[in-house]
Parts: sequence; C-alpha cells; structure tokens
Amino acid sequence: MTAAQIIHEIECLPPFEKAKVVRYAKELPVTQPLSGTDLTELAQRMVGATDPVEAQCLKAELVNGFYGDK
Repeated sequence: MTAAQIIHEIECLPPFEKAKVVRYAKELPVTQPLSGTDLTELAQRMVGATDPVEAQCLKAELVNGFYGDK
C-alpha cells in the first residue's frame, strides 16, 4: 500500500476515527527517536534557518528526535 492510498483511506474515515489517526500521528514522533539520516537533515535545516524562531523550533525537534520521549 502506498502513502497516497493510506492518506485516501484516512480521508474516507468518519470524523471520530480520523481524529484517532491524527492523535496517533502526532504522538508517534514523540515516542520514537529519529534515524541518523533524519537527525542530519534536521540539523542542516536548523543551521540554514534564517528565522531565529524557526531555528529554535528545529533545535527542539532535533533534541526530541535524538532522545525520544522520556
């Protein structure tokens, strides 16, 4: 199954079920540390960010992605 097919299936769900999927998707990155490739990409985006607020958000995401949920 492709990501497009999964997204289509999610879009077809009733609102209550869709809300459960969204909640799960929001919590997933918090509970699993990111891969080395993902961490590197985040670090590069953080270093290249011109907006200080964006850089700070990326830094927080990078730290959370390294340690995962504690």
